[in-house]
Amino acid sequence: MPALPLVDSARDAAALDQLSGTLGDSYRQLERRLDVLQQELATQRPLAVLGQMSAGLAHQVRTPLATALVYACHLRDGALDADSQARFAERLVERLRQLERLVADMLAYAHGADAGTQAFSLADLVLALDAAVQPQCPAGVQLRLPRPDTALRLTGSIENLSGALANLCLNAFEAGARQVSVERLPAPLGQLRLAISDDGPGIAPALRGRVFEPFVSGRPGGTGLGLAVARGVIERHHGALRLAESVAGCRFELMLPGRTERRPAPRAALEA
Repeated sequence: MPALPLVDSARDAAALDQLSGTLGDSYRQLERRLDVLQQELATQRPLAVLGQMSAGLAHQVRTPLATALVYACHLRDGALDADSQARFAERLVERLRQLERLVADMLAYAHGADAGTQAFSLADLVLALDAAVQPQCPAGVQLRLPRPDTALRLTGSIENLSGALANLCLNAFEAGARQVSVERLPAPLGQLRLAISDDGPGIAPALRGRVFEPFVSGRPGGTGLGLAVARGVIERHHGALRLAESVAGCRFELMLPGRTERRPAPRAALEA
């Protein structure tokens, strides 16, 4: 049986210490390099996002602007009869309104909308939503709203919240839905949970994970900002908005904090 080699404990310990020190130095260098890379990434990310948003905005503006210019050129043609002039003028106004909405959505997305401190009821919100959607509803479509409730109280901006809900409803109508339902769902006490569902074509599976990204739209002519703005408004009200599973069409669910006020007991019950 061959003799085992002698172990030089001191030499091995020194080598281990040297290796440990080398590894420690390398680790600290990697940490410093990682810090530098994270700082560079933090600097570059806003520029990258700005570039993507600028490119998306330019793409969205180009088509309605070019169409508006075509209609304006036709209107400048003195050979058009009165009916043609009226038709081109109406189409020009439609394209300009599309541009106006795009700019408004872009500003709302970029700067955010103040949540506000206004106190209002679910009944107030339903009335404001109806007033915002009905004038813009296409002919022959139906908007179903939940029963008004004055006991559930919310705090924030009724204008911004109703605008966010209106965005969800109008997006559905513009996608081809003939009916949109806003339904109140069971929720913990003092919470508001709503479902906005429609009978439209739904959202393509490839886009379902990106529906809240700016400038992502599944329909021609869509700005791709409505859903991003709606989620931003709801989150600033300390709520949440998500795309839910649905058998047909499209379904969004949202949750908002609130409080339930006790209704005064009837006089007969107090006197009993």
